[in-house]
Amino acid sequence: MVFSALSPTFTGFFVCVWMGRFDKRMEQSTMTIETINNLFYLLSFSPGPFWLCLVVFPKNKWAMVAFDVLLFLLSLIFTIITIPEMLYLAPIIASPTFEAINVYLGTPLGTLGSWNHMILSDLWIGRWVVHDAIKNKVSMPLRLPFIGLILFFGPVGLFFYLCYRMILLKQFKIVDGY
Repeated sequence: MVFSALSPTFTGFFVCVWMGRFDKRMEQSTMTIETINNLFYLLSFSPGPFWLCLVVFPKNKWAMVAFDVLLFLLSLIFTIITIPEMLYLAPIIASPTFEAINVYLGTPLGTLGSWNHMILSDLWIGRWVVHDAIKNKVSMPLRLPFIGLILFFGPVGLFFYLCYRMILLKQFKIVDGY
C-alpha cells in the first residue's frame, strides 16, 4: 500500500508512530501513573454528592454555587492535564484519524482527559436538563429517569429529554430568543 503524504492514513500512521513516544514522555512527566489513577478515582466519585444536590436541591442557591464550583474545578483539572499535551494533541485534532485518536486515548493521560471531559459534559447536561425541566414545570418523578440516564450515559439522557420536551411539552427551541 502506498501512502500519499496528505492522506488520512499516512497522517494517522505518522501520528501513531509519533505518539508511540508517549512512554518516553510519561517517564519524563511529573504526573506518575499513581497520580493519574488517584485523579481518575477523584473524577469518578467526587461528582456523586453534587448529582444528589442537583436532584434534591435544584432551586437552592448555595447547592448550585457548590455545583458550579465543582464544574470550575473539573475544568481546571482538564486544563492542567491538557495544556502540557497541546503540542502533541494539536496535529491529532487538526487532522484526526481513528488510529491517532485511538492511540492517544489509549494512554493514561488520554484516558484521564477523556474521562474528565465526559464527567464534565454529563454534569453540564444534567444541570441544563434539571433547570430546563423546572422552568417547564416538569415534576421531579418525571425528571429522575432523565437524570439517571444522563448520569450514566450523558447524551442518551439528553436525547430522551429533548424528545420528551418536543413531543410532550411542544417545546422546539433550546434557547429563548431564537
